[in-house]
Amino acid sequence: MKDALDAILQADQARYLEAIEPPRADLLARMEARAAANRMPISDPEVASFLATLVRAQRPTAMVEIGTNIGYGAIVMAEAAGPSARVRTVEVRAETADIARAYIAEAGLTSRIEVVTMEAIAFLDALADPVDLAYIDCVKEDYPAYLDRLIPRMRKGSVVVADNALWKGLVARDDVPADERARVEALREFNRRIVSPPFRGVILPLGDGVAFGTLL
Repeated sequence: MKDALDAILQADQARYLEAIEPPRADLLARMEARAAANRMPISDPEVASFLATLVRAQRPTAMVEIGTNIGYGAIVMAEAAGPSARVRTVEVRAETADIARAYIAEAGLTSRIEVVTMEAIAFLDALADPVDLAYIDCVKEDYPAYLDRLIPRMRKGSVVVADNALWKGLVARDDVPADERARVEALREFNRRIVSPPFRGVILPLGDGVAFGTLL
């Protein structure tokens, strides 16, 4: 979750954009409140809106989410994609995965979302099915490794979306704290790759930065 009101926009612009966000469904609003109260890193509402808009436009049927947390992103994507689409999402913490499953059941999406409890890289290594859209919001140091494993499972036109691409603005700074260097270097590598062949991509100033790339 972002620490400031916004990572790039001026405060008044960020407040304006937040104000015009449509009201969230009750379930999503309760999930946002729980995440805020317990500092659980779910997607910002504007990132969720982008995901929903993208999914409605792309109409993917096979989606993968790297980093379930409490299921917010998976629910947003599954609802936007419609009944023929499926989401496989991975969460390493069993207790958090159970919370996600409960919210997914409440949303009536159990048949469309599978929550897998294991390490993300092991999950991707075992993934046999093709991927139309991947949403990454997990261990920042592993973003390049996730990309390495996703590319062979994707086809022309498949999409990668990744949250926290700007990481509190640190990816643009020279004076990176020592305890953040590994994350920042991994994100810089990931960002370079998502805007270069075999991708055509862009880094969007939403929330804490959203990377968006389409496989050429």
